Amino acid sequence: MKRLKSSSSLIGIEFAFDDTQILSDCNKMIKENRFDCGALRITHSKGSKHNNLIITARENNYGQKIFQNGVSINISDYKRNENSLLVTVKSNNYLENLLILNMGINKGFNESIFFNTKEYLAEGCMSNIFFIKDEKVYTPATDNGLLAGIVRNKVIELLKKHKIPVEEGYYHKESLLDADEIFITNSLMEIMPVNRVGRHPFSVENEGFTNHLKTLYKQHYYK
Repeated sequence: MKRLKSSSSLIGIEFAFDDTQILSDCNKMIKENRFDCGALRITHSKGSKHNNLIITARENNYGQKIFQNGVSINISDYKRNENSLLVTVKSNNYLENLLILNMGINKGFNESIFFNTKEYLAEGCMSNIFFIKDEKVYTPATDNGLLAGIVRNKVIELLKKHKIPVEEGYYHKESLLDADEIFITNSLMEIMPVNRVGRHPFSVENEGFTNHLKTLYKQHYYK
């Protein structure tokens, strides 16, 4: 809700809806849509007289098998503009991301990642990215041109809570490919292991750091 309001403010749409009513409506949607695992999307848009708030529900199709195997990532040739006014806004304007994502899917990848105009790692089409090297976790700083996802922020908070070294910084492709492990995050997959970046394979092990972090995440946020 905090991000929804800040994004609305940034693009000049006044947010005049009651949080308690939104929560009540969300609970009704959950009861009416009997998914084993589902997701809600709250969309705020400008209207002619009054602004609109739309709540939709859909299934979450990330099953256990994909977490066991991990996903593959394509490195996009397109650059993320770290100076874009919209890069920090969570919006429905995903056409460019979807086109680039589909290019990667057509090559046999699950996700595509961007580097920015300065050749620093930024984000994925639908995810934030982390990598581990020598038991330290790295993720791009927000001014690299990325939308700081909810799960990204939770992971950073969790790492700090457990005193696991974590750094938000500026990383070239060589640093990413030299990693011990890589994982990506978003609100549907939460923490997803990566098994390949381009032609470079990465191990996805049950006893690896990524799976350890997934366990900590569930223990902390699923109380």
